[in-house]
Amino acid sequence: MRKTLLLLALLSLLAYTACGGGNNDIPTLPNVPGGGDGGAGGTKIPLNSTVKGKITWEGAAPTPKKIQTTADPGCKNPGLVSEETVVSDGGLENVILYVSSDLAGKKFDAKTDTVTLDQTGCHYVPHALALQVGQPLKITNSDETAHNIHAWSEINPGFNKAQSHKGDMDEVKFTKEEMHFPVRCDVHNWMNAFVGVFNNPLHTVSTKGGAFELKMPAGMYEITAVHEKWGEQKKMVEVTDGGTVDLNFTFKGDGKGN
Repeated sequence: MRKTLLLLALLSLLAYTACGGGNNDIPTLPNVPGGGDGGAGGTKIPLNSTVKGKITWEGAAPTPKKIQTTADPGCKNPGLVSEETVVSDGGLENVILYVSSDLAGKKFDAKTDTVTLDQTGCHYVPHALALQVGQPLKITNSDETAHNIHAWSEINPGFNKAQSHKGDMDEVKFTKEEMHFPVRCDVHNWMNAFVGVFNNPLHTVSTKGGAFELKMPAGMYEITAVHEKWGEQKKMVEVTDGGTVDLNFTFKGDGKGN
């Protein structure tokens, strides 16, 4: 009888505790820190400063080579020229710029917007692009002819995707940083684009007139500017919190500059 009473008392105590009675100081689990650039957790560094400037081309601009497309009536682009060196308003387009300093331990919000690489008029638009690891790249065919997209990456797995009809679309993501690699069309051997993949969002591409703008965190950083034909250059820049700094590069025909 005594053992039965003790058992009933113990069961009553357990039921009382489960329903919220007793000690209210319930321990909580510790927060788990995130890891890696752009990862979850930790304090993300705001990109509230700006580095902007121009990639100047020194000397006479090369004459663009005309590309004959009449063999494929689906191209519909009789004025197509080579985009190996595009100079406009004295500036060099399609230069990829990125922060090449060591960013270990720094965290940034990941880019999640979709970047588009279009095949239109039998050339790639844009000719050079930069995106972040894991950021979606949508590849589309806007031509009334067949294309294939052959990525000659070495660190990321390469791929060769056929797009036989207008409106065809593929989406890919890159899992590793790689700077930089060509994308070509084996059907039209003049078609090429260049892709840079980065672990962080600190990158951009020069546009018309060689203009570029790069959103940055405050601090001192090394900036690399690289072109598919004319090589790369590096410069240091210091930008204050919320400030804007001008940074210019000069490329010329021998691949050098200052």
